[in-house]
Amino acid sequence: MRSNFEKGHQFDDLFFYIYGNNELNLNMKNFKIFYLFLFAVTISCNSVDPEPDVEDPLDIQANLLNGTWILKDASSAVKDGNIIPDFKDITLTFSGATKDGGNYSTTNSIDLDVWPNSGSWQFQNNDQRKLLRSDNVALSISVTQTTLRISFTIIGGLKEGNWVFDFIKQ
Repeated sequence: MRSNFEKGHQFDDLFFYIYGNNELNLNMKNFKIFYLFLFAVTISCNSVDPEPDVEDPLDIQANLLNGTWILKDASSAVKDGNIIPDFKDITLTFSGATKDGGNYSTTNSIDLDVWPNSGSWQFQNNDQRKLLRSDNVALSISVTQTTLRISFTIIGGLKEGNWVFDFIKQ
């Protein structure tokens, strides 16, 4: 014998057949609970990647400075537009450089007023193009993986003037 639904009765009969049938209601309730549980598990397990750590530009600049730098050539030490060939053998080493500063040391500096044997430095006013040495000399820098240009002004004394040094990484 055919059920009322199979006989093609009205929509109301279909509604009663689907929702009036307790066994079917129980299965649909279980179905809803299962999908609600699955949805909750999916939401709770959804891992949101934290924002990637963005490296501080000062740290990037400091990392570029770390290492040993030699004068590019004999004409790469200039005071007030005049080549100073006596600095041709200078070596400048930056170490421990971070966004908070670091240390530097030199070898073969012909003048400690221009390049002391060693000292510390920090970024001046958080500007990645400006360093302040521990002797209060402000340096302007331009650095890449392989080149470093440093310019600064010394005020007072015999070495007073505008200095520019071009280095390459050793």
